[in-house]
Amino acid sequence: MPVYELSVDGALVREAEKVVSLAGREYPTLVMRWESRIFDQPWLTTLVLDYVIALPPLMVGQATFNEVRIAAFTGRAGTKFMYFGTEMSASVPRIAPEMENAIAPAALYQEFRLDEQTCPIPYLKLIQVSPRIYGEGLQNYYSPPIKVERYDGVASPDHVADFFPKIVANLDPVKGTTLVDPAQGFWTGARFLGATSIAILRQGRVVGMHRRTGKTDKDPIPPEVKRRDPRLDVRGDWVAVDVGAASTVVAVRGERGGAEFLRIGTDAPLRVSADNENPSEVAFEALARTTKAWRDRVILPLTRWGDVLVGHAARDMRLRPGEGARERAAASLPALSLLRERTERGEPFRLRGRSDPDTTESLKKPAPPIIDEEGIGAHDPFDPIELYAYYVGLHLNQRSRGLYTRYAIAMPTGWSPERRASVLVAFRRGLFRSLPAGLCEYHDLEGLQVVDAGPSAIAYAAQAFRMFGIQPREGGVPFCVIDAGASETGIAFGILRSAKAHEEAQGFERMVEYLEPAAIPWLGGERLLHRLAYRVYAENQGAMRERRIPFERPPEEGALDGAEELFAPSPDARANTWALKELLRPLLERGSGAPIEERIALRGLDGEEAQVPLSIDQGAIGGAIEGWLQDGVDVFRQHLGGAIARIGREPDPYQGLRILLGGRLGMNPRFAELLAGVLPPGVQVHRFKEPDKANLGAPTVKMAAALGALSLRFDRIGATLRAEKRDAFRYRVGRARHGQLADVLDPSVDYDAWREMGACLKPDVEVLFMAAEDEGEVAADDPRVRRAVCALGRGAVGQRLYIRAVAPARAEVSVGPPGGDPAAGAVCWTVNLESGAAEKTGG
Repeated sequence: MPVYELSVDGALVREAEKVVSLAGREYPTLVMRWESRIFDQPWLTTLVLDYVIALPPLMVGQATFNEVRIAAFTGRAGTKFMYFGTEMSASVPRIAPEMENAIAPAALYQEFRLDEQTCPIPYLKLIQVSPRIYGEGLQNYYSPPIKVERYDGVASPDHVADFFPKIVANLDPVKGTTLVDPAQGFWTGARFLGATSIAILRQGRVVGMHRRTGKTDKDPIPPEVKRRDPRLDVRGDWVAVDVGAASTVVAVRGERGGAEFLRIGTDAPLRVSADNENPSEVAFEALARTTKAWRDRVILPLTRWGDVLVGHAARDMRLRPGEGARERAAASLPALSLLRERTERGEPFRLRGRSDPDTTESLKKPAPPIIDEEGIGAHDPFDPIELYAYYVGLHLNQRSRGLYTRYAIAMPTGWSPERRASVLVAFRRGLFRSLPAGLCEYHDLEGLQVVDAGPSAIAYAAQAFRMFGIQPREGGVPFCVIDAGASETGIAFGILRSAKAHEEAQGFERMVEYLEPAAIPWLGGERLLHRLAYRVYAENQGAMRERRIPFERPPEEGALDGAEELFAPSPDARANTWALKELLRPLLERGSGAPIEERIALRGLDGEEAQVPLSIDQGAIGGAIEGWLQDGVDVFRQHLGGAIARIGREPDPYQGLRILLGGRLGMNPRFAELLAGVLPPGVQVHRFKEPDKANLGAPTVKMAAALGALSLRFDRIGATLRAEKRDAFRYRVGRARHGQLADVLDPSVDYDAWREMGACLKPDVEVLFMAAEDEGEVAADDPRVRRAVCALGRGAVGQRLYIRAVAPARAEVSVGPPGGDPAAGAVCWTVNLESGAAEKTGG
């Protein structure tokens, strides 16, 4: 083992920083410092040893002497000279002390400078001497003689590590063994940040460190690093991102194998499955530095972790108790996806950093939903959602993982097309900025796919069918998804059916055919909490006004008279609102009997924090929650009545209906009870059960939506919006064959599509039909089977018969040549399947 080793290990570097700080060090401490070049950059080396002076090896052919500063602890007793001999005499070589201290406290340490002019002994001979440092008076410092040895720590490829992931996102650095490996190397167009400090070990113990000097944000890539085309490491996996107000789930999956969930902004161990959900949150420690770095560079901007925190780290910063809690809350942006509502309303919104509260950034209308040929510029509005997407990309597109260029973004069901496009482009821009510049240029973004994965309710349904073992059957399985989340309750009705022939040709086995989704925009967990907090604020408005506590009023609640200044948008009002919401959260999640504090620390308009006593009527809060949930169930029942007319079947349209209850608010037991109370018999409710600590492999209800989005990409299940606006066809229609009803039309057929039903053998054609209440075989003379006669005429005999559904209770019959549609101008009869009447309508 060499006398000296070097390490870029974070723990050792931190220990080295303590060593070179000289805190608590006394006699016989010796400090050495010199300048050198490593990786073609200037570095400062500091060693702290006892009784030993270490000298860097001479760079043969480049210099004859390395200048070294040596500081010796003298404890305020002045030291005269460093002697290079055993006797104190005028003939013994010696070095005078420096009068100013450059590397250690002047009062406690005495410094000497070894250079070619002052040192009486040639550099290569120094290691053979044993100098002494003599003090004044009776004290004799550093006796016996000080040992001199050669410092031989040499930087290796391990120390060429790329620390960009560590500095920007608190991720593992890219090791030098990867960067210098010809089979791996460094991506062309990626950003390199080398080591800024290297710990020095002597026989296993930290004794000092290297510290790089100069700028550290524009590192040249060392010549030892091998270059690599990033396109060689592009993976074919899809990344699903389910965007929510409270949390965002990121899942990765390929053609084979299961999905992997990415946790953004944490290195804590996974304790429960819900830890895979990333808080939709950003927090700023230094807003000015963050926004400057964001605007300085488009690709891989150097936003430093600690100046900005994302995901789990941002939430932990906001919720961490102790001093400065309100400042941290004011510097946080929870519920990122709801920011779009504020900009759409034109509401003023300011960002603030914790350490630079005087620096503010106003939230502006985000960039338009295009990335033009000029790329992304510094003039573009700062968008926290784009910043969040950048950090999602940084966690994905690492040298140890590869590069991902296919992303499916699932968003809340009730979002407008304009908002979906705006958030989609924000993610596209942020993910693009996380990729190396060598992968795609501003003008060439074809390789990057960031697509709308559709309403999160449909993605959840795709996974719920698998989890609850629901398989398509003849005629399809009617379903309803209720995705009651943090920001809204999405509702989608549809049918799970087997794929049709043209869909099978595309590789599908099952299809989720759904009606146009709807949403209850005010029924979301975070929205209800905001309303509860506001009502508690109003109930305690005397104490609030006395202390001038600013607050945010939810749009669903009325204003308080004479308190306009307290409801002006501000970071402090936002922080107070979230503080009160967190206090009341147990009442929504665990019931009105949950214990809560009746005092809270809030910040007033004067910037001072005040303890505000609260009078909380938990009965009234429970009643409000009950009323809101009941109102939501009533709205759902209205949607259900209209949708069941289109997807249900006679005689009982509710028979076989599956209700898939999802979303975090959907886990509320009272909500499930109220919902079950309005559903008729025959409807089955599938309620998700959240996994506990013993089942880390099971997904949460939020994770299920991301898994469903991936399933729609890789599995043989597809989703399609029901283009047909008419109610579902409700009959079985056909002819008699071998004494049975041979139906040609049934509820699964598409409207207006002609279907052949055999040869026309006589002028009057008898059409058999019945309500689609029985899927099995039915005799032609069954009392439920009705008949209608269509007088097609003698000219129709010998042609092929065609029939099509044109309305829920109406069919058309015509004739034509084989293998096609009816002939132009051919006779056509329309049968009213409700009344049984048939009339000629064409030809």
